[in-house]
Amino acid sequence: GRFISLLVDAGWSVVGVDLSADQLRVARGNVGRAAEELVQADAAALPFDDASFDAVVSVLVHTDIDRYDLALAEAARVLRRGGRFVHVGTHPCFVSPVARSSEDGTLQLFEGYHQQRLVFESPAFGLGTEGIRGRAGTWQVPLAALLNAVAGAGLRLERALESADDPPGMLALAAVRDR
Repeated sequence: GRFISLLVDAGWSVVGVDLSADQLRVARGNVGRAAEELVQADAAALPFDDASFDAVVSVLVHTDIDRYDLALAEAARVLRRGGRFVHVGTHPCFVSPVARSSEDGTLQLFEGYHQQRLVFESPAFGLGTEGIRGRAGTWQVPLAALLNAVAGAGLRLERALESADDPPGMLALAAVRDR
């Protein structure tokens, strides 16, 4: 729910979705009544009618969903024609289980970039299983898989932006449902 207030301040009516009841509880505490509705649901099976939203925003979740392509298909289904989909996430090339940036700006890459898989231990995160990624894991989603998921959902990519840091830590995509 971190970004709900920004969307509400921009004039949007917001419906938030999360699979976790605990995350929804935290979101309610953060946004109060700013969100029109907070719904516990699987992003791959949204409880909304076809073509019922003007926009869908996905922020920092592609590494937490086992089939992000199914979530994008659902996002496209609930978008009205001309509706916008916005993805904001860690950069799949530079912030992943197979890439680690150093304090001096150098990038170290490890094997496994093209494998779309759930990772609990990785050289990029340290070899141990401590911390949230060690307990919950993270999905390695290659850039091609991310872009193909957007296209496969029937969305037309309009724009891609990378954060200004070098190497970029974040990637944002804007796409439109044409049909």
